[in-house]
Amino acid sequence: MAIKEVTIEGQKFFEVYIDMRSKVKKGARSQRRVRFIKSLREAQAIEKQSLIECSKDLTKQESVSMTWGELLDLYEITLRSGTATHAKMQANILREQIAFLRRWTHEWYSRDCRELTPGDVRRVMNNLEAENYAKTRLRTMKTAINGVFRFGIDEGHLNGVHASPAHSIQLPKYVDDKPPQILGMAEIQRLLESARADDHPWYPVWFMALNTGMRSGELFAVEWSDVDWEKKLVTVSKSYNPRMKKVKSTKAGYWRKVPINSELEAMLKELRAKTPMHQREVLPRLSRWANGEAAKFLRDYCILIGITSVNFHALRACFATHLLNAGVSSPVVKKICGWTEEKVMNRYIRLAGLDVAGATETLGFKIPGYDGTARKVAKVVNLHDARVFRNAMLTSKLDGDSSGTEES
Repeated sequence: MAIKEVTIEGQKFFEVYIDMRSKVKKGARSQRRVRFIKSLREAQAIEKQSLIECSKDLTKQESVSMTWGELLDLYEITLRSGTATHAKMQANILREQIAFLRRWTHEWYSRDCRELTPGDVRRVMNNLEAENYAKTRLRTMKTAINGVFRFGIDEGHLNGVHASPAHSIQLPKYVDDKPPQILGMAEIQRLLESARADDHPWYPVWFMALNTGMRSGELFAVEWSDVDWEKKLVTVSKSYNPRMKKVKSTKAGYWRKVPINSELEAMLKELRAKTPMHQREVLPRLSRWANGEAAKFLRDYCILIGITSVNFHALRACFATHLLNAGVSSPVVKKICGWTEEKVMNRYIRLAGLDVAGATETLGFKIPGYDGTARKVAKVVNLHDARVFRNAMLTSKLDGDSSGTEES
């Protein structure tokens, strides 16, 4: 802010310019500019008055918060443009999240964000529960509301707001402790034999999934250049996302090597002979696979041949569990499958039962009448002892009879 002297067509004038920015609310600003002032004294008086007006205007801006609707719109626009300091989000996930928020928080649209309370959030949660939404969906809603408020606070749009009203909401702990469905060895054999006999288009996909533990998107994206025939390894460095319709990095974000066993090598060589040379991808280009329908085809075929109906990801669980049961160490299985969290690996160790196998053998409790092999123990009686016992019983009986005769 300053008083500036200017000359216009040979005549001297003064100009006052005031620019004030808020220190507590990002983007809040007040400006004043007055030109063609004839004297310095008048310019100083105008400067003083302009400072007062800008100060009042800035205070008013700082006291005004945003409505939930305005904040939600700004959140979407900023994240879509990629200019927010808030964590970036994939376009499809952002679209779904915003639609979910708009549907269930439409009553908040015209309300000041400072007025929203944990009670308002709880009512939204109750409405979701009344519609039989899963606990995971409730947690998604809480996370989404927290994300919008965190954006508003971090970007300076919510003056006087320090935390999300959803922050203190306690939701039931989500526990998914049901063991994943997997196929037994006999069922796996039946699946592969039937699919090969039927010349099923998904046969090579299922075969490679069961022999590598690769995810569906990783299998879809694997190319012949990723196959090292000499070292018998497949490099897993990318994954296809059917929702985004593009190839991206793996779920863990880093590449890994998967060994090729002799059965997979034979199948790949057979497939290479059938595949056109210009096709870079290893596995057949199935249109329904690209649309994310791998689970549906596997489930339907399992029902058709009379085995446990499982989704596509269960083939990965089959791979890990049967490797563990075959004696492969858990760090090796973890490395092959590309898991970064120990709790995921522990889930499959539990499924295989390796963490408890044989532990109760040390108890040593015996079933009465049985030996250590659980066979019934025969009762063997010493004949001499049996005769002595019988004679003693007879003598006792005779003595009792004679005593009774004398008394009478």
